Amino acid sequence: MKKILIIGGDSFIAGQFIRKYVSTDSITCYSRRPTGYEKEIVVKAFRDMPVEAFSGFDAVINFAAIVHRPEVKDQELYDDVNYRMACLLAQKAKQAGVGQFVQMSTIAVFGSASRISETTPERPQTYYGSSKLKADKELMAMSDWEFKAAIIRPPMAYGGGMAPGNMLRLIRLVNKHIPLPFGSARNSRDFINVKNLVEFIHLAVEKEVEGVFYPTDKVPYSTRNVVEEISRQLGVHTVNLPSPSIFLKLVEKVRPDLYQKLWGDVVIDRQLALSAIGYEPRYTLEDGIREMVESFKQQK
Repeated sequence: MKKILIIGGDSFIAGQFIRKYVSTDSITCYSRRPTGYEKEIVVKAFRDMPVEAFSGFDAVINFAAIVHRPEVKDQELYDDVNYRMACLLAQKAKQAGVGQFVQMSTIAVFGSASRISETTPERPQTYYGSSKLKADKELMAMSDWEFKAAIIRPPMAYGGGMAPGNMLRLIRLVNKHIPLPFGSARNSRDFINVKNLVEFIHLAVEKEVEGVFYPTDKVPYSTRNVVEEISRQLGVHTVNLPSPSIFLKLVEKVRPDLYQKLWGDVVIDRQLALSAIGYEPRYTLEDGIREMVESFKQQK
């Protein structure tokens, strides 16, 4: 049994982690909003946590972050939360004698790269990706034989009920019963079922690993695969129309971010993704979308 301190316990992935391992590990979490978890401490600012708050824990997992929000145009805000605060928390954990600091990062550090391997350059194109990369580099520089930094860079997570993000947007779109332009979408994208992600995180803590990790589902999927699975789970018939090349070129020019998310490739090298710590993903796209669709129907 590990003694784990979670920062950002009110985040979606942290909530999934706590629910799965609350009965097997000693978990304390700091949150900004109350979630009802028994061993939860609600604070106004994580950066104000004293060094003593970290004492006695085997590992700290940092889920606290400002994620990619197009309406936020302030690089300084992203840096303050995702970079400087993360490093401050790690410094306090190290000072308190914590053996491992697990940082939730992102594949956004690679920008628009379609293939991610050990040789892919880190070229973030958003404030979010840039701030996360700064934290990753400084945290790895802090790592030594007494203090191990583990950086986890997953692709988009889904499942676990109403996971926020593009998968939920696709569910809402398919539920409108309108023709969709994904008939010719033969792209290849990596995702991760949130249940696979929390199991990976837990294994990383159990094995006390350090370094940079890229957990994914077993196989990548195309946008058409995803839409067809959502349609099946919703019990609706979706017409996927082929997209004329002129339409795709227009979308790529006007909204390159949208084009990349819906028609672009993002594939992580399988050896890099699956063999790093011996984790084998157990949950599938079907499992995750089923959970999301069930929650979507209940909320409706």
